[in-house]
Amino acid sequence: MSGLLARSYLYVPADATERLQSAPRRGADAVIADLEDAVALKHKDLALNNAVEWLRSPHPASSELWVRVNPGQRGLEEVAALFHENLSGICLAKVSGPEDIENVATLLDELENEAEKQSPVSLMPLIESAIAVQSLSGIATASRVLRLQIGEIDLAADLGVTGGDQSNELDFSRASVVVASTAAGLLPPVGAVSAQFRDLESFAVTTRRLRRSGFVGRAAIHPAQIPIIHAVFTPSPDEIDRAQRLVSRFDAALASGNGVVLDEDGRMVDEAVVRQSRRLLMLANLDSSHRDEEGPR
Repeated sequence: MSGLLARSYLYVPADATERLQSAPRRGADAVIADLEDAVALKHKDLALNNAVEWLRSPHPASSELWVRVNPGQRGLEEVAALFHENLSGICLAKVSGPEDIENVATLLDELENEAEKQSPVSLMPLIESAIAVQSLSGIATASRVLRLQIGEIDLAADLGVTGGDQSNELDFSRASVVVASTAAGLLPPVGAVSAQFRDLESFAVTTRRLRRSGFVGRAAIHPAQIPIIHAVFTPSPDEIDRAQRLVSRFDAALASGNGVVLDEDGRMVDEAVVRQSRRLLMLANLDSSHRDEEGPR
């Protein structure tokens, strides 16, 4: 799945052995073995051992394998133990600034040089505190950062606001993550998890809101949420057709030296509108690629 833009990231506690082993077959674009908040302190060693074994087991090639490590020195030790050719990326919890990322990036540089690993391990910092929001520019431009993910439960607690994925209190932070990602040239950010896995209609409402806000993809805590995430972040056939026609019309006009382009309804179109259409087509191509990929790693 390398090179594709994952829409869904399924979190699985790494101390839940059977759930972790079966997770890549649950339909998510990416699986995150969680060593951090979902694992009790007394189970941390078990979780790490499970994650190491999990990375070395055969899995469907259509699912990226990520691990969320603990902050600080413990996290660095976990990264060293986890390093493997099947490791797609590391989620960095409780990031305060770029220095937290650079420490992990430096370690990965050393590990990859020694192992001559061809596919570099990506990093996904979680924005979970006020200081992380204030440090977004440095975090987004740090080494190996592929995209950002917002952790709204911890962020709401740090800010002292009433959280919840249907609330407006974190809109500023959500928008800041989108702006920082775009300014740094990152892939669009990943939306926060939701505890709502029984009321899937409400989950769909908040996921659509994330798409309108500039997020592309969302983290999940339950397999039942995955189809909703994919449905929201996969363009409809009508959207795809319209976008293809608009992009073709725009490219043809530019090739002929015409700076004024009209859409099918006679409205003027500029590069900003076309950019949205190209992004939509990227998502459409992504969905097709995910469905076509098969086979073990």
